[in-house]
Amino acid sequence: MSHSSNAALDVIDLKTDKVLGSVSPLPGIKAIALSNDPGIVYTSNGNDGTVGVVDVKALKLIKSIPVGGSPDAIDYDATHDLIVVSTGNAQKLDFIDGTLQRTVGSVTLPGKPELMAVDATAGKVYIAINNKNEVDVVDEATQQVASVFKGCDINAPTGVVLDADQGRLFVADHLVMSVIDVLLDRCLGSVDIGSGTDQIALNTHTHHIYAANAGSRNLSVIDSVSLKPIGIVGTARQAATVATDPSTDRVYVALPLSGYIAVFHDP
Repeated sequence: MSHSSNAALDVIDLKTDKVLGSVSPLPGIKAIALSNDPGIVYTSNGNDGTVGVVDVKALKLIKSIPVGGSPDAIDYDATHDLIVVSTGNAQKLDFIDGTLQRTVGSVTLPGKPELMAVDATAGKVYIAINNKNEVDVVDEATQQVASVFKGCDINAPTGVVLDADQGRLFVADHLVMSVIDVLLDRCLGSVDIGSGTDQIALNTHTHHIYAANAGSRNLSVIDSVSLKPIGIVGTARQAATVATDPSTDRVYVALPLSGYIAVFHDP
């Protein structure tokens, strides 16, 4: 869990719901990516332009990889052992080799990147371009923008998730979630969500999508198969960070003003 006010990474045991410890300094820590090694995670550190390599068992920062700019969204391609990180002010994606632990390429983007989804099987990255009202599809092999999704109700997109089983991309916009069939390259429609949405998360077990609506102070639950809203549960003001564990069907929402993490079970 990113703990930006402490410039630290907090490590939580999900079996006991207890904090095991923290790792610092990680200046301006934004987000975290897991890896094939359960003992290693990567952090995007916005204040010093680095990606941190953290040993979570030793609770120690073991390396800082420079990428420049202000790193924000970060994800991991387990098939190709690639860490993908976006830098909003530099408008680019950087690729880091997990074995070499160094940058092996970058892609210039047409606007300000927000969050992303990685299709490790296809070697593609879906990145929301907030100020261009689009989602760019980046090919990892060629390190180029291969195609662009526009239209639907995509407007200042933020969170993005891919349900690979359905071949559907879900994009969080203002008050709605746009749904795109990535195989046919067409819009399937939109589903109402709340306001102030940032992150969205997919439970691959239930095929439910969770949208953290910071403005509406709630969590929207959408069925990715039927494209129907299932329900809404209250959270708190500014609660915009969400994660889910498909093995337990638990959903975690960070409540920044109170310093708690809310835990829900679906259903």
